[in-house]
Amino acid sequence: MQTEKRFAWRATLLPLALSIAFSAPAAAQSSAVNERGWLGTGTLDTRYGQFDFSGGYPSADASRKLDDLLVLNRAVEVYLAQMPAVSWYRVWKGVGSAAQGAPNQIVVWEQLMNARTLLLTGNSETVYAVGALDLKRDGPVVLDAPPNLLGGLSDLWQSEIVGIGPTGDDKGRGGKFLILPPDWRGTPPAGYIVKRSPTYRAVLGLRGFLVDGKPDRAVALIRSARLYPLARASNPPPMTFVNGSNTDIDTLFNDNYQYFDDLATIVASEPAGIVPSHDRFMLASIGIAHDKPFAPDSARHALLDEAGKLGGAIARNNTFNSTDPARLVYADRRWEWAFVGGSASWDSQGYLNSDRRAGFAYQAIGMSPAMVQQVVGAGSQYLVVSRDSNGAYLDGGKSYRLHLPANIPAKNFWSVVVYDAQTRSMLANGQPFPTVSQYTGPVVNADGSVDIFFAPQAPAGHEKNWVRTLPGKGWFPLVRFYGPLKPFFDKSWKPDDIVPMS
Repeated sequence: MQTEKRFAWRATLLPLALSIAFSAPAAAQSSAVNERGWLGTGTLDTRYGQFDFSGGYPSADASRKLDDLLVLNRAVEVYLAQMPAVSWYRVWKGVGSAAQGAPNQIVVWEQLMNARTLLLTGNSETVYAVGALDLKRDGPVVLDAPPNLLGGLSDLWQSEIVGIGPTGDDKGRGGKFLILPPDWRGTPPAGYIVKRSPTYRAVLGLRGFLVDGKPDRAVALIRSARLYPLARASNPPPMTFVNGSNTDIDTLFNDNYQYFDDLATIVASEPAGIVPSHDRFMLASIGIAHDKPFAPDSARHALLDEAGKLGGAIARNNTFNSTDPARLVYADRRWEWAFVGGSASWDSQGYLNSDRRAGFAYQAIGMSPAMVQQVVGAGSQYLVVSRDSNGAYLDGGKSYRLHLPANIPAKNFWSVVVYDAQTRSMLANGQPFPTVSQYTGPVVNADGSVDIFFAPQAPAGHEKNWVRTLPGKGWFPLVRFYGPLKPFFDKSWKPDDIVPMS
């Protein structure tokens, strides 16, 4: 049941798309269509081109074009529906192939994450660590977690398998987790917290907070974790830690044919049942199946490349130009929720809203329930915006100011990080970090408020509170509240809109 909820998407969407394809203003209709909309003899004019019919039958050219249109529609829907898996696969692949790609390898951003890492809306104020588990290659894998470690392990569709920390499976006490492959049979040895992954690939994500503004203690805690195959438990191999802060790491998926090639790799190598029946049909209809080689001819290759680009365009519009009323945090502001609807499973309306899921997945990763839990003084909350106070998209060639009123409601810390609208990763602007936060020592106004400036050049006297933007590049900020306090939740405190400056 959970699998069906995770993957199900509206069955009416494709027929709707096709009905639009056959629609046109009355003046544009030809004799091909009678008063009941039935096709006879003549040419049907649509926004997708012209289709010739004779006696109700499509011509050979019309049939070919309509077949292509059907595949294109289905491929775009597949692109939007399967985005969480393809995105997480790219994270798995990006961190797993860094350095030696050893089975016991974890990438740790020891001097914090910067723009050298292409990762959807990563955070520059938290120590991140990511590991890629390959349960088909290694069999059952042991994660030996020290006390007070924070993080979790997710399957390839970003569903949590293991929670680590005070609210996790270890209750913050640490312990040895045993992660079983989906098809493993046998009796697990005693002494482990045993979890089974629905997919052979899994992604381990860990994080640690700065202490006195420094990452050292968090890095040391993360580096005390151990990851190794159960088969090596009697003599675990030494850990391999890669410093992601000085390594070029790319974890982003493509908006072209490569997207579908990645998806075909996932479907072929993961358990067949991980994708429910209706989705398997949609995948098979564009040539992707668990038991069939993915070998599109040149025409299908070109069509899927077009579908990737069109899917990417729709995804960008869905993410940056959503009209979902639930996206707005405040009635009088442009700030939006990162998780629209407040559900990590996207089903707060009684059904899975795939638009909300895709809207998140195009700009972020980590669909964890902990990220939407509203607990005063614990966890984290996120606000995002891509428009200024006038409704115009944020322009890297212009100057802006963001006013944060006094008493920013964060028990642990707050931060404002700027991202490149194209890559949805940190803006590579020449600064060490495109960030102003509690840790960067911004100048505080006399009333306790903070003004943050975004511009190609620093406004005189505001250098400490400035993030450089780049002409020709769109950008957007994410405001994070770690340990959000009551004024955040009851909205008695709220940030101003981002205001253009002359």
